[in-house]
Amino acid sequence: MNTRIAAVVVTILLVSAATALAAPATAQSGPAVGFSDAETTTTQGDIATINLQLRDTDEALLRVHSADQQYRATVRAQDGDNDGTVSIRFNTFRGPGEGDTAEFTAVDGDDSADLIAESSEQPGAVLDTGRYNLIASTATTSVAAVLFLEPPGEVGSNTSVVAPETPLSASTASMNESTTGVFEGSNTSTSSTTTQVPTAATGDHVRTRFSVGGLGGAIEGSLPGKNLISPEDSSPSARTSHTMQTSPNQSITMRSLTIDYGAEESTPPAAVYRLTRGDINTLGVDETGDGSVDRSVSAAIQNIQTSTDGQVTLSFDRSITVSENDTLLAVYKVRNPETSGSQDVAVTLTGEKATYQELGTVLYGTAGQGTLGYGIDLQFESSADKSPPTAPLSALNVTYESDANELVANTDTSVLTTGEYAVRLQTKDSAPADLPQVDLTERFNVATPDAEVTNYSISETSQLSVTASTNLAPENTVIIRADGQEADGGISQVQNCVATVQSDGTISCEFDFSESGSDYKIDVLVRQNDTIIAGPTRVN
Repeated sequence: MNTRIAAVVVTILLVSAATALAAPATAQSGPAVGFSDAETTTTQGDIATINLQLRDTDEALLRVHSADQQYRATVRAQDGDNDGTVSIRFNTFRGPGEGDTAEFTAVDGDDSADLIAESSEQPGAVLDTGRYNLIASTATTSVAAVLFLEPPGEVGSNTSVVAPETPLSASTASMNESTTGVFEGSNTSTSSTTTQVPTAATGDHVRTRFSVGGLGGAIEGSLPGKNLISPEDSSPSARTSHTMQTSPNQSITMRSLTIDYGAEESTPPAAVYRLTRGDINTLGVDETGDGSVDRSVSAAIQNIQTSTDGQVTLSFDRSITVSENDTLLAVYKVRNPETSGSQDVAVTLTGEKATYQELGTVLYGTAGQGTLGYGIDLQFESSADKSPPTAPLSALNVTYESDANELVANTDTSVLTTGEYAVRLQTKDSAPADLPQVDLTERFNVATPDAEVTNYSISETSQLSVTASTNLAPENTVIIRADGQEADGGISQVQNCVATVQSDGTISCEFDFSESGSDYKIDVLVRQNDTIIAGPTRVN
């Protein structure tokens, strides 16, 4: 039996104090505890939320026992803000390591929970499916509830185009059981189903949903691909490429770059002091935010200084400008240390008048494999570039919706050029066998924003109606402008109307001129922000 005693303080989500206690708690006098829900169902490998309600006490014990007694955990929950509620997040992905434990975490720092003890004879990285008995107790009361872990369902994917700031819940599309989307020359295996590839106007967001339940627990927390430094292969002692990405909060005229693997007494990569110019594959500036180098600065390297404590300093023969919105990228080969887990690192950009330093982490071991961790890999690629971006998650905002069992990758097309792109989710060989094994690819196109006046009419009552079609996503707003000039060159009128893109891609406005529209030469144009996307078009 694998038994561990832990003291891990976690934060707890607040629940409204107005919610009544569960019946077993209210039936008692004195300190009491209850559950908000008598039964909770969660996908195996995802995160379950367990809501406790307390009365006349700020502390309770929560016990989690599998029906076959192969898994047992005890958690001490404390109501730190005295609102009578504590909500615990229970991560059912334990991890593949022999000493890994399930995590009990939450949102609000006022409450707390301590994992007091855990024992498991379940062999997998995720908890087994089935029934788990929940027992909440105080010194005088005890009440039970049930947690069911269900196996992940069928997998699929879809892509929709939405306006910026569109809530996650607002984008829907039919789910594809399998998708194509591999560019010619790629080594990606393809699936058989062919679907229509959506097109997004530059500035809109492309929302790709991968319906893969059971990944939520594994990708909880920071994503390796977003870390300050991320190894291509995070295995201990592996010689591999490390990618560094840092975005200063001010413009820096850089004369040297220092990467410190020994920050906070961390273990540096083996023989990092032997790094040479030949080990540096990429060094440059991403000026657009798509994760690719737009301006290489490798030729400016004048000197490389290394030390046995894990510091590497590159000096340049000229000033290198890294603006506030830019990202400095570097890829170089080193050998990982013989360790697993998170290590502190620091990157310093030393300029002529200012210095910028960023503290972050690098993750070694199985947890650091893949851009999302534990062998779960999300990649972004362009058909115009046969090599993937240096930082593949730069253009993506990644979330996991546990209620829908969907991993959502949101792409901001404002950082992309026009062309064809693909987002691929894959569980690699390094992933624990308990996780869903998937390989899904979704494609999309990016095009210049465009509109066309498709219909107009001028009434005898001075009304001009204009309808146009656009490739902008629904809920975007544009300005339709009508510029009227009297035929004899007399009175002129300019009217602007704010129009919202409808679900069918149409926009429309009505204008009221002071005299009959037939006496005017009227030109209509459509503008998004400061860019004209249609017209001017003469409508009479």
